[in-house]
Amino acid sequence: MDCFPFQYLGIPMNHKRLRNKDWKVVEDRFQKKLSSWKGKLLSYGDRVVLINSVLSSIAMFMMFFFEVPKGILKKLDFYRSTFFWQGDNHKKKYRLSKWGMLCLPKDQGGLGIMDLEVQNKCLLSKWLYKLVNEDGVWQKLLRKKYLKNKTFGEVKWKPGDSHFWSSLMKCRFWEDKWLGNFSLKDQFPSLYNITRKKHVLVATVFSVMPINVSFRRALVGDNLIKWNELVAKIAFVQLDNQHDSINWALSK
Repeated sequence: MDCFPFQYLGIPMNHKRLRNKDWKVVEDRFQKKLSSWKGKLLSYGDRVVLINSVLSSIAMFMMFFFEVPKGILKKLDFYRSTFFWQGDNHKKKYRLSKWGMLCLPKDQGGLGIMDLEVQNKCLLSKWLYKLVNEDGVWQKLLRKKYLKNKTFGEVKWKPGDSHFWSSLMKCRFWEDKWLGNFSLKDQFPSLYNITRKKHVLVATVFSVMPINVSFRRALVGDNLIKWNELVAKIAFVQLDNQHDSINWALSK
């Protein structure tokens, strides 16, 4: 076996976090694919289909294993946005909406374009599912090294933890899709707007019982009803000394 870093099945392998230059292969594939398309002959609807089915899928394999750096996500979104608004025309055109708005689901006013950052987190969270529900060699190794007879709610991130483990421990309670196909922020927007800690982690919320969530004002009326719905929704999640169970909503 070669020394690190080396290529395996088309992706760079390294014992350290991948650097931006390690993602150049994905950028090159984006540019190569875009150069072969006649975007100006396509409608906006056709471009959305190509962006979701072809362009966004180019990075999918690496996204399943690695957290994509913010700078790379911005570059990939720039390529996708440029193709959507300009086609293959090099003349700049006015963008009528922010890219983030286009990535919203259609029922929320967007075009349903794949959000690469959300998709990346969703793919990485499947490793958490495998860690909790399966009993292979790598699962035993991670439990021995990081959990040490503790629950996920009790474990804290420490400097020096591997990049893989750090990614698992960064799942956010409100903003990541850890419970179904939509984040709790999208499912309960009125509660998200008044919560004190919007970026709180799942592990922090479940570190104490009752769950550690606080709001800027008392919950009354519709907000109280929504809160009861949320509590009922997460009631099956148990981060205690017993074996945890996480339901994975995606088939792949």
